[in-house]
Amino acid sequence: MLGGAAVGAAGALGASTVLASPAQAAISRTSIRAITGAGTPLIGMSAPASLWSQRVQQVGPGLGARRIFANLADGATSQLNLVEQAHRAGLLPIISYKVGGDIAGAVNGRYNAVAEQAAARLASYDKPTAVTFWHEPYGNVSPAQYVAASKQLLPLFRREKLRVGPILNGWLLDRKQDTFASFCPDALFNLWDWFGIDTYESGTMTAPGTVKPAQRIAALSAFLKSRGRAGLPIGVGEYNGYSATSIADAGEALLSTPNVWFGCMWNATGGVGYELTGDRLTAFRKTLADPRSA
Repeated sequence: MLGGAAVGAAGALGASTVLASPAQAAISRTSIRAITGAGTPLIGMSAPASLWSQRVQQVGPGLGARRIFANLADGATSQLNLVEQAHRAGLLPIISYKVGGDIAGAVNGRYNAVAEQAAARLASYDKPTAVTFWHEPYGNVSPAQYVAASKQLLPLFRREKLRVGPILNGWLLDRKQDTFASFCPDALFNLWDWFGIDTYESGTMTAPGTVKPAQRIAALSAFLKSRGRAGLPIGVGEYNGYSATSIADAGEALLSTPNVWFGCMWNATGGVGYELTGDRLTAFRKTLADPRSA
């Protein structure tokens, strides 16, 4: 239940525009998107701050969201300048908070005060904002630590036009669904306003694997349905592909899957992602230009 946060949000947005809580009936794409004033998914981007303007020029018009990485260990104002830039550009900020690697401190409430301050600053902008804690937790923190820390921090961010949710390791949906599920007990579903993953193509650029990013978007939708949460808004914090086809297919999945709120292209080289060039860049531009995107 949203509790007091929902009351504040309803007053700010109007009852018809507030994202439904997981306990409510399934909601339509339009009601999901109404919080940002459109009825279609937001296609966004993640890129280094130093290269952001360059990447925006390269991909062209149509961006609707920006992925931002912040650290509560650096204080309540961590990356707020980037949040403000996103708001000025008319983009939905998708903020991923960590705590400097101090998961034990987060579990014990060490960052609650700074989170409260950060949430107040974010809420003061009076703009829709997505917030997550410790994206892709698998391999860095245990499910128990993730759940305990989320219970400490996420309720502090759940206010006014801020919406909270997870961004889990999408590849776990390929063959480790029980592990994936261990990071999302019902207690957290009752906190989350949306549910997200990061998803990349398996294999390498020179030897792509058989699992493509689009497949995990469908797998996430099926997983949420299996948990009785089919109406929960879906987010993709990062996606990328080794070919134009993989990128185009992922874009199609974002645009055609019900209840997608946002999906951000990882436009940088690192890990299993590569900056967009050539036909891969053209494929992303086509997703941005699609009339089904915001």
